[in-house]
Amino acid sequence: MEAQVRALLLLLVLTPSTAEKNLTGTVGGSITLPEPVLELGFIIYEAKALAMVIDGKMKIIEKMYANKLLWSDRTGCFTITDLQRNDSGIYTVDLKGSGVSTAYKLSVFDSVSAPTVNRLGSDSCVLLCEVVNAEETTLLWYKDDEVVKQNSSAPSLSLTVHEQDYKSSYRCVAANPAEHKAEPVNVEETCGPTYTGRKQEKTEERSRVIGIVVSILSVVVIGIVGIIIRKRFHNRLAFPAKRCYRSRELKQTSSTLMYISMTTHGVRKNVPEPSGSHDCTQLTTVYYNLEIHRLVQHSDPG
Repeated sequence: MEAQVRALLLLLVLTPSTAEKNLTGTVGGSITLPEPVLELGFIIYEAKALAMVIDGKMKIIEKMYANKLLWSDRTGCFTITDLQRNDSGIYTVDLKGSGVSTAYKLSVFDSVSAPTVNRLGSDSCVLLCEVVNAEETTLLWYKDDEVVKQNSSAPSLSLTVHEQDYKSSYRCVAANPAEHKAEPVNVEETCGPTYTGRKQEKTEERSRVIGIVVSILSVVVIGIVGIIIRKRFHNRLAFPAKRCYRSRELKQTSSTLMYISMTTHGVRKNVPEPSGSHDCTQLTTVYYNLEIHRLVQHSDPG
């Protein structure tokens, strides 16, 4: 068995190199080399044999790969697990007996940070896409399915969206050669209050102010009109009562008046008795003179 392995390793050294195929992986992930080894073959890393397949079983040659390298007897493919940055390099799958040898250039990258999107300011629709780890990461802004802006190895990327483009689909993508992560943006919800929403708010605010002013003016006008009506009504009630009171007073005075025969210088005059009805607003003046002699007679019976 050992002699067979050494012979195979010698053949491996004599195997000519082939064109490389690129593979990418992320730290902590795994990668499967697509070339199958079903009967006899090797997996080699940088001219160092890691394992071989013989008699339908995998034999680990490099002990450090004992828990890192897997082989499927169903598919015949090798899988490298728990990838680290130092796993990057050239891997070769060599099929002995068929003369087929396939090389793969593996590049291991850190996992891409999930992007976050926020709106900047309130006067315009400026969207800012950010990532925590920008190393080897490219940020891209997509409008529908078209890339409209991008940069590499930068922690953020901004994009200005105009009002006429609100209904378009936008997303920010953080990507490296191994993977990508996207963050979709609903521009109508994110930027709506800045334009149409803000205009609507201003219109509603203006309507509310106008409504409040109109209400206040209406209350003031109604109050003034009410005061005027109340004042006039009060005057109308008070004036007839005053007139009737004076009328009754005058009538009572007139009914108790005695018509006195007055004699002036020996001439007797009778005050005519009032005839007809008198308006309560007219004033009746009775002019009379007292007879001095009659007064004397009444006061002195001798």
